[in-house]
Amino acid sequence: MVVVLICIQFITGLLLRFTYEPFPGRAYDSILHLQNNIVFGQLIRNLHHWSAVFLIIIVLLHLLRVFFTGAFHGKRQFNWVLGVLLFIIIIFSNFTGYLLPWDQLSYWAINVSTSMLEYTPFIGTFLMEIILAGKEVGNSTLLVFYNLHTGIFPILLILIMAFHFWRVRKAGGVVVPKSETEDNYVSTIPNLVAKEFVVALILIAFIFTLSILFNAPLLEKANPNFSPNPAKAPWYFMGVQELMIHFHPLFSAIIIPVIIFLTTIFLPYFNYDTEENGIWFYSNKGKKLELMQQLCLRCLQSFLYC
Repeated sequence: MVVVLICIQFITGLLLRFTYEPFPGRAYDSILHLQNNIVFGQLIRNLHHWSAVFLIIIVLLHLLRVFFTGAFHGKRQFNWVLGVLLFIIIIFSNFTGYLLPWDQLSYWAINVSTSMLEYTPFIGTFLMEIILAGKEVGNSTLLVFYNLHTGIFPILLILIMAFHFWRVRKAGGVVVPKSETEDNYVSTIPNLVAKEFVVALILIAFIFTLSILFNAPLLEKANPNFSPNPAKAPWYFMGVQELMIHFHPLFSAIIIPVIIFLTTIFLPYFNYDTEENGIWFYSNKGKKLELMQQLCLRCLQSFLYC
């Protein structure tokens, strides 16, 4: 599903490059021109937006699946680190693309997000100026974000994703419970390929339907002199913004996210009493949830085949 969404991102992003102009005076007008004057322009932008949103959600669900099945032990330890890095790259690819429409929503969301860095001790202002390519969101910021979004991050994503897949293959494929791997092999074609093809079709149909029914958000052109009330960070950073209501900004914007990130990165290298792979949870309740999930999947498969 992630690969399908990334392919949609690459194709629609390439089409958007033909009309988008990465300059504050032209960016917003180029988006309006795309939506109003280009055939299927609005649909292409919607596909790009919604596939980016669900890309973050599905990658997060994938990481949770790997975590709850314990598929990060042994020779899979470093692959977990690669997966977390891919998740971070996808988030920052979304973040850099968020500014490109240059409307009130994107302009002030980037302002809110980057201002959190000022609370970093000693180097906060320096970090913010590096990311913004100046002291405030402006022409240089848009150009840097555009190049990161359309050049640097896609290259990193392809390279690390290919290495990640290769390591999955070297580790013996996707983790499943040991009881399911004993004398229970089936041919990849058509068994696995057919299922993946069906899932890909369902996902594409879902993204297209969503893109037809709901347009990507676009407010009025960015105005540095007038901020919306309230000004919100992008949805994937809103948790950090809400934490600032309850904790000191140093803890909510810097210390807590850094601790969560480092804990996630080094999670496979902690000492564990057991290293069972492929088993959902270990409690009786967890096993019941897994049985319910298997029942739902079998019902869905039966429905699709019918």
